[in-house]
Amino acid sequence: MSQKFLQAEMDNSSIIDEAKWSWRNAVSMGLIDEDDTSVLFQSWDRLKLYTQHLIDSFSHPNALHAVAIKTQPHPKVLERIVDWGLGLEAASMEEVKKALNAGVSPDKIVFDSPVKTKKEILYCHEKVKGIRLNVNSIEELNRIPENPNFQVGIRINPQVETGAPEVYDVSNDESKFGVPISEKDIIINAIIKYPVTLLHIHSGSQMANLDSAVNAICLLRDIALEANHRLQSDGSSRRIQTLDIGGGLVPEKLILGQTSKMQEYASSLRLRCPELWEFELITEFGQWNYFYTGYAISKIEYSILKGTKYITYIHIGADFLLRDAYVKPRGISFKVLDSNANPKTTKKVVHDIAGPLCFAGDYLAKNIELPVAEESDLLLLTGTGSNSYGLWSRHCSRSIPSFFGVDFKNKELDKLSSRVNLFAEI
Repeated sequence: MSQKFLQAEMDNSSIIDEAKWSWRNAVSMGLIDEDDTSVLFQSWDRLKLYTQHLIDSFSHPNALHAVAIKTQPHPKVLERIVDWGLGLEAASMEEVKKALNAGVSPDKIVFDSPVKTKKEILYCHEKVKGIRLNVNSIEELNRIPENPNFQVGIRINPQVETGAPEVYDVSNDESKFGVPISEKDIIINAIIKYPVTLLHIHSGSQMANLDSAVNAICLLRDIALEANHRLQSDGSSRRIQTLDIGGGLVPEKLILGQTSKMQEYASSLRLRCPELWEFELITEFGQWNYFYTGYAISKIEYSILKGTKYITYIHIGADFLLRDAYVKPRGISFKVLDSNANPKTTKKVVHDIAGPLCFAGDYLAKNIELPVAEESDLLLLTGTGSNSYGLWSRHCSRSIPSFFGVDFKNKELDKLSSRVNLFAEI
């Protein structure tokens, strides 16, 4: 990737330029009508930038970067990920089938559901040969066919503190995910007994403490090396071949000339766990890949002065940004545009951004300073690429907005799906 292209992509104003161009062209092409009170966009340029940065950061000779489907499950986005040669991580059988529909080969699918049925495991054995299937417990290994047509992995709970918010912490002692690493002897005995060739670890989402995450992966490596020594001593030709290190990094803006957190993470792993480059590597980054690659535009229905600040009402809220409204805001940015998508430069005043749902907590931001918003204006939301469309809420049975793919570099815009109400016929 050229420095010139990278700098253009990192320019803080470029997302505004892209959003302006996208909205205006969608309108001029007749792809947005009066019912499209809000619209979602996926930037292909930015998504390519992040996925390529992930690949380059690890620079691993035998890596499968399996992007988490749940983070952004739009079929057209999954197809683009597959076209670029990446894999997909599935957290349900429905997601396994979405991955297959996206055109990915079974050996590039990682199936991580913590609650798989016997029927689903048999389906993988008969219909999805080559899939990577991580069991969530030692007990689940009893459901694996004697000679499975897929790679069997064990998910291990590293029992480390990564600084992830409690709701996203999957490494505490009471976690429902994986076999506790404190049960190392049980894990190794299971590797000897069952056809296991993969070990999986995922320390948490939105991890703040990279050192703990690296420690966890080093522990995973130690178990793999010890298990392989035991297998060799027992005269078995089977080995742990693959280490799946999950994902979980906090989203970040990539800045030209600055080392990214992803690069720091990969460099620390290479320094402290060089054996990782001797195994096949699987990663499962989702939110890190997508967060800064999506944006949304909503029409402002009205903005009302209440006391000393404005309550600005828009057409997407906790239905679209469920995590931000219910859990903790993730750093989504807001920009007031006029009806022609030009940024407004009028005097800034204090706003609360209110969504359309019928409950008191439906606010996307409070007490933020923005130019005065009016009924004919638009609100641009940037940083909406992950855990947004994929978490669309049934609250108030609202329709999912139209979804566009944007190749800003080549000035191409495609409508990937129209406004739809998934609940209308239920």
